[in-house]
Amino acid sequence: MSRLGLISFSLPLIFALSTRGQAFEPYSFRTYDQQEHPAQLGKLWVTENRGKKNGRLIQLAFVRLKTTAANPQPPIVFLAGGPGVPGTGMGRVPVYFSLFARLQEVADVILLDQRGTGLSTPNLQCPPSKGLAPDTWEAKEKATQALVELVHACAEHWRAQGVDLAAFNTNASADDLEDLRRALGAESISLLGHSYGTELALAAVRRHGEHLHRVVLASVQGPDDDLKVPVVAEFGLRRLGRLMAEDSAVNHDVPDLTGSLKQGFARLEQQPAAIPFTDPATGKSVTLRGGKFALQFLVETRLKDGRSVPVLPAIVATVARGDYSLFAPLVARLHQGFSNLSIMQFPMTCSHGVSVERRALAARQDTQTLLGDPSDIALDPKLCAEVGNPDLGPEFRSPVWSTVPTLFLSGSMDSETPPSNAENIRWGFPNSVHIIVENGFHETLPASEVQDIVVDFFKGQDVSGRRVTFARPVFLNLEQAKAQILAPSNPH
Repeated sequence: MSRLGLISFSLPLIFALSTRGQAFEPYSFRTYDQQEHPAQLGKLWVTENRGKKNGRLIQLAFVRLKTTAANPQPPIVFLAGGPGVPGTGMGRVPVYFSLFARLQEVADVILLDQRGTGLSTPNLQCPPSKGLAPDTWEAKEKATQALVELVHACAEHWRAQGVDLAAFNTNASADDLEDLRRALGAESISLLGHSYGTELALAAVRRHGEHLHRVVLASVQGPDDDLKVPVVAEFGLRRLGRLMAEDSAVNHDVPDLTGSLKQGFARLEQQPAAIPFTDPATGKSVTLRGGKFALQFLVETRLKDGRSVPVLPAIVATVARGDYSLFAPLVARLHQGFSNLSIMQFPMTCSHGVSVERRALAARQDTQTLLGDPSDIALDPKLCAEVGNPDLGPEFRSPVWSTVPTLFLSGSMDSETPPSNAENIRWGFPNSVHIIVENGFHETLPASEVQDIVVDFFKGQDVSGRRVTFARPVFLNLEQAKAQILAPSNPH
């Protein structure tokens, strides 16, 4: 089959599967620990743009892990985050695969590569770029412009191959799930969504809720939550600051996290850091300029990640005193990895849009908080124009009502998708449970005690009284942080 799958048939849908399942291929699913697991690979043709009479077709790919249950429940479809992360990619992570293997006791598990990702075609990965200007990380305006230019080049590349980028939106992906259900021959399916996957699951609840059996939403992002409210990260920063102040390993270096950050911002505003950098693609050496925005971006993206949080005290403490030994390699990695994009994430995010009320609230808080919202550059209007302005409108951002049994999972320390997100949405889900993992960050699903709850919920058990508490983060002192950050294989 064509890699792009751009076939202009006028058929509404072609199944590469049948209810008897003979179109599945035997597939050895290898996890990142090099273990092989028996599975099946399925492929499904769907219409790229269902609003067009003669819409071309694209192909979805997914891995099915067959159930061991004598009387299985409806298939459980995993919806990965991002947007842009393939379900099969997350399934290869051993701690996630352990959850999926346990869910096989309940039902078939479907690891879906959403349209535009992973093994699905087209896979909308951007071609190599010409690189970024050395001053990209000096200010937010420059980083925004750099991202817009990268998206422009990538969008032109895929449009030249016939891709309708505006068709890669969350409602279309929700309709893909309904097509998948019918292709599997299932009366209903269950959904397990994480982060962006919860937005996709909520769209499926709104559009096809009558065919959903059970839903788990972990690290919940609601229909109008893409533009972050800056005070959430600000309060996340204060929560961490309290823990650092009580930790004898780091409190002498960072007795006041917000105070140290202010010192670091002031230094970088007065004189951005000069960072030697050799472009691996060209071999050319340049000097990057890392300003206040670079530090805001690095801190904000690490606040939500329990794996990255331990090095934050060292990063902030060193920058505050003008030592860029940790800041410099992090900016260099950010610069190098920034252009490694999938265009799929931008029409998906832009399709959600932002309500007038939320944009106004975020704008007010942006100037009143230390970090603002550095990641909102991905919602810049100029960027969304490059991918066709696929805003799905106010209806998409409106509250969702459903009686589908639903489990909400949140981390008490998650400054990306705080527990308040889930509570706001849960008012429209009368048949639901919300479990807040104490000391949990953005990812709670890898923990065995959280997996216990998820498995039991899909088995139909009452999990409303369950409690989970993680250990508090263990912060690294300066030497430990340097050893971790400067290690060649460390991505953080």
